[in-house]
Amino acid sequence: MPSCVTAGSYVARAQKALAAGDSATALERLSRAIEVDSKCADAYLLLGLTEFQGGETAKSIQHYKQALKLAPRSYSGHYNLALAYLKRNDLRDARSELEQAVALDPKQANAAYDLGVVLLEMGQPAAALPYLHSAHAINPDRADVSFNIVRAELESRNPAEARKVAQDEGRHLGSDFQWNAAIGQLFLKHAQPGDAALYFRAANLIRPGDEDVRYQLATTYLASRQPEDVLDLIKEPKTADEHYLRGSAFYQAHRFTDADKESEAALALSPENPKALVLRVRLLQRAGQQNAALEMAQKATLLAPEWDEPFYLAGISYYFIRHYTQARQSVARAFELNPRSATAVFMEALAWANEGNPQQAERCLHQAISLQPDNARFHCHLGILFMRKNDYANAEESFKKAIQLKPEYALPHYQLGKLQASSQHWKEARQELEGAITLDPGLTSAYYQLSRVYARLGETEKSERVLAEFMRLHQQETDDSAVADEDARRESDPR
Repeated sequence: MPSCVTAGSYVARAQKALAAGDSATALERLSRAIEVDSKCADAYLLLGLTEFQGGETAKSIQHYKQALKLAPRSYSGHYNLALAYLKRNDLRDARSELEQAVALDPKQANAAYDLGVVLLEMGQPAAALPYLHSAHAINPDRADVSFNIVRAELESRNPAEARKVAQDEGRHLGSDFQWNAAIGQLFLKHAQPGDAALYFRAANLIRPGDEDVRYQLATTYLASRQPEDVLDLIKEPKTADEHYLRGSAFYQAHRFTDADKESEAALALSPENPKALVLRVRLLQRAGQQNAALEMAQKATLLAPEWDEPFYLAGISYYFIRHYTQARQSVARAFELNPRSATAVFMEALAWANEGNPQQAERCLHQAISLQPDNARFHCHLGILFMRKNDYANAEESFKKAIQLKPEYALPHYQLGKLQASSQHWKEARQELEGAITLDPGLTSAYYQLSRVYARLGETEKSERVLAEFMRLHQQETDDSAVADEDARRESDPR
């Protein structure tokens, strides 16, 4: 960098003025420095810094650029210019300057960290990780660095690695209230409520009186299906939200009378509380009062238009009163608001199927499976769609995948047995249908199909006995819509 011999005294005076908080004098001295030496990079750099601190970002950018023309290998020039670009949310140019700053001085933790965060904001978490790890290696005690490493792992869809990083960092940051609360929020945002609960619990132990953390801890307990922990945490509810949390916990624990009482208490305190309304909707749906549930869900959508749950529940009620177009539209809106909701797009698939549009139903099922690859119900219903298209090879593959994921789920055993019977694979069909009945003795249609298979195998006595059982139950073969209704009920339960 040029020595600025002629202008050096003015730059030194400007630095003293800045240290004293006198930016006006600093600006005057720097202007004089540039007059006497227009090639003094230090003067432009300090002028840019003074202007940046004074809120004149555009001017500071121009002076930082001039400094870099004179001293292109200036770490401070590139780094400070990057900060100015960030001030006006220009991520692309900020990234370019930070990359040059890191290349010039890899031992500067701030530049590496800021570059990692910029890459995160640009949706490139995998690219961000090396820079964040570099910043962590330079300064391992920074809570913000460890937070963003966990964030980057979660956004890279590596929850196991995020979990490990958080556990390792917790060894020396575990007493930091803010860090625990932030990590809890991070895991909750990325649909990992069990992990979130660990960190909210730690934050709650550090500050038991913090109501916000206590509420978030109860929310994560609910999301991870730990209702007894909710009830233990909130023993004497005072607010509508606390009654809602206890009511939701009772609902999860199948203590519906208690849930109903808490729901009433929540609505008495806050009749316009969307969460309390949603709990009431669930209770009404469970009681089969779909019209009343729908009316209340619609009210909740007006009160909380950016929350997906009321739209989803409205879609459930529309579905059960056979208003499939409205059901589809409502759950599609829920999915727009929460693109991680596999159950919303699954319900949209069922609605499309009932509207007679298997192509759209299949599209939605594939989308649901991409969000929850291990959901046996989704694979089973995809198999049912393939059956309707006479695509038996893919149907069989889907049913077998569902069985692999959840062997105790009766429906794919039944569907696979029916498929094998149609292919005259009688022994394989018998095995699957017998398994379906063992798993779900109320699956009436399986008895009918099994009686046919026994007859084909020459087991007349068994065929007659199973057929008699079918007749005794006085039900018709379960059609696909009834099957879908039952699975819709199960998917609509809070998870």
